[in-house]
Amino acid sequence: MNEEKSSKTNIVITVIAIVGGFAIGRFFGLLGVGALAIGWFVYDKTKENLGIFMAICAGAVSGLAAYGLAVIALFS
Repeated sequence: MNEEKSSKTNIVITVIAIVGGFAIGRFFGLLGVGALAIGWFVYDKTKENLGIFMAICAGAVSGLAAYGLAVIALFS
């Protein structure tokens, strides 16, 4: 039962990430999509060790940090 719940949670998070990717790509361009990809990678690699909630937080923080660094590098 726990694996089934975890699988459904992963599917929901994947769908949210895909829809968010389209929205971010539309509003923020390729930098946003790249940041989303980095955040997804961090989430995917840390969800087993940290748990779902902390992995989502880690992915969000790393995605925002990557986007911020890309904007700073682009405008400096």
